[in-house]
Order: sequence, then C-alpha cells, then structure tokens
Amino acid sequence: MKKIFLALLVLGQMSNAQETKAVADSTKTNQLEEVIVTANKREENIIKVNTAVTSLSSKKIEDTRTWGLSGLSALVPNYNYQELGVSFQQIQSIRGIQVFSENPAVSTYIDDVNNIDILANGFAFTDVERIEILRGPQGTLYGRNAMGGVVNIITKKPTNSTNGFVETSFGNLGLQRYSAGIKTPLIKDKLYFGLNGLYQTQDGFLKNDITGTTSTNTALNGKTVGGEQNFYGNLFLKWLVSSRFNLTLNLKGQSDTSDNSGFMVSQSSDTFAFANPDKINLSRIAQHERNILNTSLVAKYTADRYTLTSISALQTIAFGFKDLDFPGIYHSFYNGKVGELLPPQKVWSEEVRVNSNSDSKFQYTAGVYAFTQKGYEPTTNTAYELTNAEATAYGLPNGSYLVSRNRSNNFGIAGFGEMSYLLTNKLKATFGLRYDYEKREATFNGFGDAMLYNGVVTDINPNITANGNYAAFSPKFSLSYAVNDNSNMYATYTRGFRAGGINASSLPAGVRQTFDPEYSNNYEIGYKAFLANKKVSIGVDAFLIQWKDLQFYNLVAPFTYARENVGDAQSAGVELEISAIPLKGLQLDGSFGINPTEYKGFDLKRINFSTYQEFSTAIGGNKLSNAPSHTIFVGAQYEYPISAKMKAIVRGEIRNLGSQYTDIQNKIEQPSYTLINSRVGLSYDKYSLFLWGQNLNNERYLAYGNPDSSFGRSARTAMPRTVGLTLSIKF
Repeated sequence: MKKIFLALLVLGQMSNAQETKAVADSTKTNQLEEVIVTANKREENIIKVNTAVTSLSSKKIEDTRTWGLSGLSALVPNYNYQELGVSFQQIQSIRGIQVFSENPAVSTYIDDVNNIDILANGFAFTDVERIEILRGPQGTLYGRNAMGGVVNIITKKPTNSTNGFVETSFGNLGLQRYSAGIKTPLIKDKLYFGLNGLYQTQDGFLKNDITGTTSTNTALNGKTVGGEQNFYGNLFLKWLVSSRFNLTLNLKGQSDTSDNSGFMVSQSSDTFAFANPDKINLSRIAQHERNILNTSLVAKYTADRYTLTSISALQTIAFGFKDLDFPGIYHSFYNGKVGELLPPQKVWSEEVRVNSNSDSKFQYTAGVYAFTQKGYEPTTNTAYELTNAEATAYGLPNGSYLVSRNRSNNFGIAGFGEMSYLLTNKLKATFGLRYDYEKREATFNGFGDAMLYNGVVTDINPNITANGNYAAFSPKFSLSYAVNDNSNMYATYTRGFRAGGINASSLPAGVRQTFDPEYSNNYEIGYKAFLANKKVSIGVDAFLIQWKDLQFYNLVAPFTYARENVGDAQSAGVELEISAIPLKGLQLDGSFGINPTEYKGFDLKRINFSTYQEFSTAIGGNKLSNAPSHTIFVGAQYEYPISAKMKAIVRGEIRNLGSQYTDIQNKIEQPSYTLINSRVGLSYDKYSLFLWGQNLNNERYLAYGNPDSSFGRSARTAMPRTVGLTLSIKF
C-alpha cells in the first residue's frame, strides 16, 4: 500500500490554477457565478438552454462527495440510481424512464465518448470539471438510448499552468482511496500533458450464511460479500497545431476486481432484504474482473463563423466472472475455459459536427454519427454448472456444463441538425431533427444446445443467427423567451428513441426473434433565472412524457419467454432547483421533483410452474418501477474565514426519495427514505482535511430489486452508514 501511495504522490496534482482562484473568490462574494454548459454540444449559459439541465461544478462534486453516479440520486430532481451489485452494472432512471436490457435508457457520455452498453459505465470520478445531467429525451443531438436523458461528464484538461493534486481517504468498511494527478505544458502554448490516477478498495457489508443453500461448506459462513478494488487512469495530450486547429488524445482505463463479488447476487426472498439487511445466502462466493479502455482523439478547427469538431473513439471492455450463485452456479464462458474473461467488447464510434460560433440571429449545430459494436453480453455467455442429479436428467456425464453463447455485431449511423433563430430580440425558435438507422445481428445458441465436458464443447444443436434493422426520426421544437438578460422561459417538444433488438434464445417457429424500438414524446415548459442581484438562482419546469412500446419479457409460446413490445406508459411531474447566498460564506442549495407515473393498459402473460397453467397479470394502472414519487434535496454549506489562508467549512445535506416499486408488478416496494450526509473540515492555503459521513442515520433501503417479481421476489440492500477522513494537497 505504501508503494501505491508513493507512486501516486509522484504523480501529484490538484485542480488547475484558474479553478482554485474561482473557489477562493466564492468565499469573498455574495453572488452566484454564471454556469456555462455544453448540453447542446456548444458552450452556452445554462439560463439560455431550453431544456432542464443540472450542472455540478468541480467544487460541488467535491463538496457533495460525489464519487460516482450513485451520488446523483435526489441531488438531481427525479434522478434515481439502482446498482446490480457493482458500480459498472447499474440502472439510471430519470423521470421514471429506465432500462430493462443492456441498452441504457439514460445515455452516459464521458469527455464526448458515448458509453453505448451499460457494462461501459462506472468510471471512477476524479479530477472532474463538471457533470451535466439533461432531464428528458434528448434524441435530436444525442440519439439512441437518451430516452430518459443524458449524463455528460467532463474531466479537467491541461492548460499553460502547471498544477496538481494528491488526495487520500480512509473510512469504515475498509475504505482506502488514493488519487493524484498532474497537468503541465510540455511546450508552452503548444503541447500540454495531463495524467491522473486513482486506487480504491472497500469491503462489502453483506455477511454470508449457507443456511438454506445446497452448500455444506461451513467455511463460507461469515464471509464478506460485495467488496471490490478499482484502478483508474486518465491521460491527456493536447496539441495546439495552430491558433485555429488543435488535437486532444485521451486514454482512460479502469480495472475492477473482486474475490467476493456482489455482481448479480441478491438476498434471500424468504426473509426479504429489509428483515436482514446485512445477510446474504450463497452456496458459492463469486469473483469478477472488468477491464475497460477508452481511447479518443478529438480534432477541432475554429473558423471565424463556425467550429468543426471530429471525435474518434475506440472502447474495449473485457469482463469475466466465476462461481456466480444466481440461482445455480454460473461462470462466464465463450470458447476458452470456465470463468474466463470474455472476448473484449469493441465499440468504434465517429462523430463529425459543425457549430456556428458567431453572434448572429441564426445559430446551428449539424453532424453525422456512426458506430460499430462487437459484443459478448455477459449474462448470455455462460457455462451453467450441472449438479450430478441435473447431469443425469440431461443424460450427460457428471462434471458437465450447459453452455450459452451469444456474439453480437451492430452498426448504426445517424445524421442530425439543430438550428435556432431570433424572431425578435427576446423570442427564439429552435428546430431539430435526427435520423438514426441501426442494424443488429446476433449469433447464439439456445439453453441446452451446447455442452462442455473436459474442456471440449459439443454442439447439440447448431447456432442461430438473427438480424434486425431499425430506423427512427427524432424531432425537436422549442420556443424560448428572454424576459431579461438573467431570466428565460421556454416550451419544448422532443422525441426519444431506443433501438430494438434480438432475443438471443431459441424460439419456436412463428415467434418473432426480434423486438421493435421504444419511443417517447416529451412536452416541457420551464423558467430559469438569476434573481436578487444574482444572490438567488432558480430553475423550474413541468413535463409530460408518453413512453411507447416498452420492451419487456413476456410469455410468447408455451413455457417460452422472450422480450417483446408489451405496451405504453406515462410520466409527468414538476421539478425545482434553487441556490442562494443569503450572506457571505453561506450557500443554500435545494431541489425538488414530483413524478406521478403510470403503466398504460397492458397485461403480462406468465405461467404457473405448479399447475402449468398460463395466466395474465394486469399491469395497467401500476406505477413505473424505480420511479420515486418524489425526490427532495436540501444542502447548506458555510465557509468561515479564520485567517487570510485558513477557513473552516461545515456542510449538511438531507436527501429524501419517495416510495417506489422496483418491479413492474408493484410487489417489491421501497418505502420513502431519508439520507443525512455531512462534511466538516479545515482548508489552509493548498491543504485541506475533512471528516465526512454518508447515510449518518443508517437508513436501510434497497440498492436493487428485480424488475419482474413473477419469478420470485429478490432484492439487495444498499450500503449502511459510512464515515471517513479525506486529506488533500493542491499545488
């Protein structure tokens, strides 16, 4: 550990000098700073953006101790985060719009690179410049999988100033977190270098008990489940080729490993998670490993009246697991050995766009986007370990595995454009349109179609190849009215689109192997303003989302389930964000979201495995799963200057999420719960020391519940109270 810390210390860096000055100045003024965002893929004042956007500055990310996407829950109105045991396998829900497959419903970008698959998420947050959360469908500029919105993460870039940071944190549950970085000019005004890294480890809190499982290995009793360690690195090279043209090369890599994995495991449905929130019943304790590398090259040319940008990216993800109790024992497998790292998923993408950069009445953004994806989805590339009784029932030798394999090849291309025109000095009209075309292909085998014995795979039935083609238009219309220089009203219509897909399972003749896209229509009105001489900022909006053709598993033939388009849903609500500086050094922040939701008039078909009779479950009228009835955030931070260089900082937060259901049948309920967080410490010149606590009231609530309770109710509780100490040095 000392070697790791010393290595990071050598890298040492803190936030750039300009940001340090901005943070220092905020304690000497009683005005809120203007916020610049790139929500519309060009720099704009957030007041003038005609959609609901939450922007978290680097300072607010630090103040709220937002170390990952989970930290956005309730901080962002109507945002909810659910985790499937690991940070890189999660469900993000905005305004009740979420995902039931590997294709996200909330699109996540990090430094302009789209994380197309949910397996690509979970990058550690360190040295982040800002995070922008766009609420509601963003189909025109962001395309597929932005049904619920977009999370746009922008990390800090190197400049002409040499600066760096070193930070270390310790806490309960074995938390150790070390991060450091440096940014510097290699050739002033020409070539810049930036590097930062992070190592983090934390134990799980779930204690295993083999009671009720098939295991007789009592050594597993009391073993911790859910621990993980993460290595992250981020490297930048920026070259100013000329005063108009620059290139930025970026490599981001992360490795996540665990020998007591929480991936896809759940707590006993008999006791249900609330009864024993720290207990889990597993007959095996799994291991996992994920390695991800993002490589991107951004080229930007700035002319007098336009800016031309090219973003080329290659993302590779390798993932593997073994001894996963789900139920029965599963291991990742494709064609090597049980528990192997699957062949890496590879996603290449290219975006070329042009933006106006003049002060004329007419503004525009236009471009093309294309991607190819070769994937090996982890839950459909497995070796199922047969018990001796199961092997006998299948007529196979003991020690056999049933093998499932699935390889996908996807391609997509899109053209998009958005333009706005000032009809008067105050009234602006915006029109946007995007066309997406996507081709998907999967080659797979059905359950029981292949077996593995003594390292040799035998195909009982041949592989199946299926194809699907999908296309969609995503329009946008908006009118905005500038009441004055510091306030803006808008009304917007946008359409969202999530691609269809292929059921990677053997289906009877006459049953569709593919399912169609989802669509959404979003209607929104809003108002944003700085008030009281910029001592107060406010943003309020009301929305209605009509979600069409939801993709969900259904009974499509006797004893056969597959994903199909099952019906519609509706989400509506009101959101409020407010910040105020009532006196020098004190900042108050609050947000509120209310979100009534409803599935519209459809039934799910299921089979009773006791009687073998088919039955229907009425879903119409149920609330959308993972959609809290409301979210509330209240935060207060006071910075008191002790001397010219020293200040004391005290912060408190309350987050409340309303009642929700995790499943579409509304059987697994998470009652309303409240989290209390705090952070107190001292900052002296470039040094700071903080004591912090998350969930100080030790609220026990669900991190995840299964989306379909017709096959049993399973869930997993979230982390209990955590407290820790963080020391940081800036230079």
